[in-house]
Amino acid sequence: MFFLRNQCKKVISAADEVDLTFLLLRVFSLIGGIAWLSIVPFSPDEQTLLIRALICFSIYSILCYVVIFFKPELLKKVYLTSLFLDLIFLSNLVHAEANFENSFFLGYYLLICLHTIYFGLSFGLVVAVISASCYIISIFPMLTQIEWTDLAMRIGFLFFIAVPVGLLTEKVKRDKKKVEHFNKTLESEVSQRTNKIGALLDQERYLREIMDTVTHINKLLITAPNIVSLLESSCSRFVQHSHYEFCWIGLLENSRIQTVHTSVPTGNPLVAPPYDVHDADCSFYRSSAAQCVRDNNTIVREIDQDLPDPTPCLNPQEVNGFQAVISLPLRAHQSARPLGTLTIYTWRKEGFDPEEKEMLDELAGDIGFAIDSFKQREEVTKLTAERTANYEETIFSFADMIEQRDTYTAGHTERVAQYCELIAKEMDIEHKQIQILYKAAILHDIGKVATPDSVLLKPGKLTSLDYDLIKLHAFAGYEMLSKIKMYQELAVIIHHHHERHDGKGYPDGLKGDEIPLLSRVMVVGDAFDAMTTNRIYKAKKELPEALAELQTLSGSQFHPAVVKAAVKVLANVKLSNSINQLPVSDLEKKRFSYFFNDMLTGLYNEDYLKIVLNNLDLNQYACLHMLHLLNMPEYNKRYGWARGNLFFKELAAELQDRFPETLVFRAYGNDFAIISKKHLALDNKMFNSFACIRVTEVEIELHHVDLMAGKAYTIDKLERLEIQALNHHQPRTYETHAGNGSISI
Repeated sequence: MFFLRNQCKKVISAADEVDLTFLLLRVFSLIGGIAWLSIVPFSPDEQTLLIRALICFSIYSILCYVVIFFKPELLKKVYLTSLFLDLIFLSNLVHAEANFENSFFLGYYLLICLHTIYFGLSFGLVVAVISASCYIISIFPMLTQIEWTDLAMRIGFLFFIAVPVGLLTEKVKRDKKKVEHFNKTLESEVSQRTNKIGALLDQERYLREIMDTVTHINKLLITAPNIVSLLESSCSRFVQHSHYEFCWIGLLENSRIQTVHTSVPTGNPLVAPPYDVHDADCSFYRSSAAQCVRDNNTIVREIDQDLPDPTPCLNPQEVNGFQAVISLPLRAHQSARPLGTLTIYTWRKEGFDPEEKEMLDELAGDIGFAIDSFKQREEVTKLTAERTANYEETIFSFADMIEQRDTYTAGHTERVAQYCELIAKEMDIEHKQIQILYKAAILHDIGKVATPDSVLLKPGKLTSLDYDLIKLHAFAGYEMLSKIKMYQELAVIIHHHHERHDGKGYPDGLKGDEIPLLSRVMVVGDAFDAMTTNRIYKAKKELPEALAELQTLSGSQFHPAVVKAAVKVLANVKLSNSINQLPVSDLEKKRFSYFFNDMLTGLYNEDYLKIVLNNLDLNQYACLHMLHLLNMPEYNKRYGWARGNLFFKELAAELQDRFPETLVFRAYGNDFAIISKKHLALDNKMFNSFACIRVTEVEIELHHVDLMAGKAYTIDKLERLEIQALNHHQPRTYETHAGNGSISI
């Protein structure tokens, strides 16, 4: 069966449409002959002849196609043989029908048409000549009975059929050749195109594999925790490519490769670095990696199998058999100097494609950028660590900056920080948050550095404008600290440390739980310290009184939960009696006295006299002499106000010169006062002997008061300065301070 199937395929491939026509005509001729024999009445002799002819026709036809089946290559020879047999067969039929009108003559037309179509015009004419000869021979006995015109017509048609059919066949053959040529050309082009497409598909698959490698390594650039992990993982991923077998990455330092990472998971196959890229006497100098660094450009080389590879391998066999090597610079950006080099070896016979090189170039740029980013991150981490290490020192430096401006405020911030820490622990706030709160408390008044001295250090009552300026310190502190990342949490706490539980605070009027938790704690700690420290115009509250005040203001000024914790933990704190707002340093004294300066004489004014008398238990002054100028109005009338002002200046200068260790005041125009820590024995005669007084009719009336700590004194201006001691403290109201001044709640 297999043989028959193969032979059928061979015959089909060797035959065409004309061959099929030959077969069909033979079959139809045989069938037609049988039908004709069955229908038309013949004489016994004629019938016998026709039967024999049909049998012969069937036999040699079958033999022809048997030969064709087994020997398809003999197709044309078989057709020529069958032509000869067909002519004999047809001539016998014509001859047997001794009649000029017999129909067998038409068989010649059929033979001429078939062979002309199959073999062409020339062969068709030959067949026509042979057919004409056979026909004449077959009817030779009847030639005398046939009209020559009829004979000429029959024989002429043999050639008339051959010519047009032959011409048509020639045209068809030419067209067929053209088509065949076109088909061959097209087939060749299709084959070339198919081969090209196949090559492109192969290249696409190859480049897609590289792209997968690039994509994977790009993911590593994002996920790798450090440089070592990135470079080792990248090398391992490179050799997963089907054509890459070995790769290594070297990092530069001081123009030498100091660190290498390879694709080998265990044991470094390379000689331990450093590798000098500029030393021409070293074999590494000739390597693609060294040239890549020197030229700051990608280097691709075909590997000469007869020459040793200059890569410093412990075992040279590691890099044997490779076809090409590529070395690419690792840079932070295109124009930067190399940070290192990436070197890849390939087995691929064609080496590295241009598209492949381009993708590797881009990937090397990404790796270089990542290396630079990691190095910068390491530097940033190092700087951050150093900055964090100095965090506490920085905070206390800020506090010191505040202290340089206002000693009281600095002491206040440290106490508030301690109170806040105690309250927060009682409220079970996390330790980390307590640390943040403590640092915020140290800096909660940092915004006061933006407050003018004229307001911040003002010892007198603050005006509404002064208070508005003071209130800006919470926002100013927030603005200063929020721009520094490590202080941003502190800035938010500081921003709201003057908010009230009932929403009447500042700067945002938050209320209740809208106020950040740590700010709520600071509000209470800040107020508690204000209650328990001496102010210029207000004595401190004792501890029980301050705690009761916190409870009174719970739910209005303060959050109830914070007050509950504060009352419990602050009940045991020890309050200092030495805390006050009086100046300590010489600088503070100078700034402090600025607010109490008599513009005419330069002496202290009566406001400062009130402050001194109100804080005797702290300042230790014990002796007061009051000087009232008699006849001063008459002096002014006689000599004028300008002369009177000059007199005041001369008197002030002489008082300061005579009593340098005392405080000298001018109060209410015609009165002066001298306060000292030690008793001074002074009388009217001493003052009236002053040079500025002797030449005038002005006299000094002197009064002396022994000052006693623990007593309060009042200053009344009637017709002269009068100072009276009270038997008890004056009733006072609680005030919270912003700066040295005071504003009533």
